[in-house]
Amino acid sequence: MTVSAGTLFVVATPIGNLEDLTFRALRTLREVDVIAAEDTRRTAKLLAHYEVRTPLMSVREHNEAREAPRLVERLKNGASIALVTDAGTPGISDPGARVVRAVRESGLKVVPIPGPSAVTAALSVSGCSADEFIFRGFPPPAGPKRVAWFDDLASDPRPSVFFEAPHRVERTTRELEGRLGHRDAYSFRELTKIHEESLKIIHDYNLVMEDIKKGEFVFVVFGADADKPESDSMTSEAMTKAIETVGHLTSQCGFLNTDAVTMAAAVAGVRASTLKRAVKAARYSVKTPSVSTT
Repeated sequence: MTVSAGTLFVVATPIGNLEDLTFRALRTLREVDVIAAEDTRRTAKLLAHYEVRTPLMSVREHNEAREAPRLVERLKNGASIALVTDAGTPGISDPGARVVRAVRESGLKVVPIPGPSAVTAALSVSGCSADEFIFRGFPPPAGPKRVAWFDDLASDPRPSVFFEAPHRVERTTRELEGRLGHRDAYSFRELTKIHEESLKIIHDYNLVMEDIKKGEFVFVVFGADADKPESDSMTSEAMTKAIETVGHLTSQCGFLNTDAVTMAAAVAGVRASTLKRAVKAARYSVKTPSVSTT
């Protein structure tokens, strides 16, 4: 007797509030033969809330490559499987893509069960017009890749959404403060949960410094405003202040000169290349005092 192949259901689960699980997702979790979960303990709590008794198996980042072929075999033998992560949608800054790719390459059926998303939830309450936006995942933790990542974000005309780990939120917020100039940006903590909180970068941030060490964070940065282009000129007083800011960032805060110039230029609304020349000229004038002709 020929056995009909099963289906892999990619199921989005709540990002915080358990009541956000969709009716279709709940029915799917009840009807499949097994649920492949990133963290079986976390998923077990969701299943217990809805009295779902479907068996669980662990498919996480560190064993996904090994488990993907096994899941394919179970599907070929007729099993139906739901793939879930701790929160949100598998494959979106979470494990799952390897499993889906292996199943597709085997010619088997994959069905999405859409639901809660931290990305769209944050965008919807930011006030940002998101006809087009870019999701950037997590910033690199350190080094040149992180610098390049923020450089790209600062110059992108599109709104950006990204996640950040709690222990790096303070540093990330400081970097955004220095680079965004007039642009709006928000951080959202614990979306859909009891302690949900939204903070406008620069304006609200200092008020809650002591509260940022825990929780899950989503950032929304408005796109570079085409109506407010960077200028090649500014008053001498403003240029002096910008040059002093570069000096402070390099000598007191430990920033590289290039990064300091980029941040100070963004705040001042002047091109980085213009400020760089001004900084170089100012330093040269200090090293080379004028010669008296009297």
